Amino acid sequence: MNIQIERKPIGKIILNRPEVRNALNRETIQDLIHAFSTLGQDPEVRVIILSAQGEKAFCAGADLNEVATLKTVESVRHYFSLMATLIETIHQVSVPVIAATFGYTLAGGMGLAAAADFVIAAEDGYFGLPEVKIGLFPMVVMAPISRLIGPRRTLELALTGRLVKTEEMNQWGFCNAVVPFSEVQRRAMELAEMISLGSPLITRMGKEAWSQAQDLEYHKAVEYLKNMVSLVAMSEDSREGIKAFQEKRPPQWSSTPASR
Repeated sequence: MNIQIERKPIGKIILNRPEVRNALNRETIQDLIHAFSTLGQDPEVRVIILSAQGEKAFCAGADLNEVATLKTVESVRHYFSLMATLIETIHQVSVPVIAATFGYTLAGGMGLAAAADFVIAAEDGYFGLPEVKIGLFPMVVMAPISRLIGPRRTLELALTGRLVKTEEMNQWGFCNAVVPFSEVQRRAMELAEMISLGSPLITRMGKEAWSQAQDLEYHKAVEYLKNMVSLVAMSEDSREGIKAFQEKRPPQWSSTPASR
């Protein structure tokens, strides 16, 4: 199996190709798209953790052995279109996504981490966009990465192909936490469990609002978020949360959507 999947209430998607540093061939990309879509639509799933088997690499990017077999424009376009669809699927999935990275997180692998909402990274790892060194360029992943570390640093990585240590990436704002390798999964699960305490409905609405607002001009974003907070406040879970606070008890979420 290229990936492993665990469900409910914290979903897990685990890259399972450690023998090739969890490189992404077409089958793996398609499996990931399906897994994120399926878990994202499952009302019982609160959070998704994306991790990987092995110790050397979270994901080294494209499977170059497969890329080398692509001989037509159509086959090349299909491969990279799949990769773009995967990045967008992760970005748009309706529940929070936590990437638990370690070792080498390169090229498309760095794109997967950038598309996630949170990154818990192991110490002593490396991030980078080394495609230029083999005659490629990180076209598909530059957009999500640039949003996190800025256009100048993204272009620097893309044009030089240099690898950056985890600590430097953390200073650039790419990571939420940097921990020892042995602590990565525990810290990711800890964050997932904290998120899971909130209302499933409000978490999904909040994630959707956050994602949509990122693509809007400032004043339009404010107007959009103003409308969204009205929907949130009219939900059963919002009323239950306020009532539970007043009564000094844990809330009992029903997650009945407010009418739109």
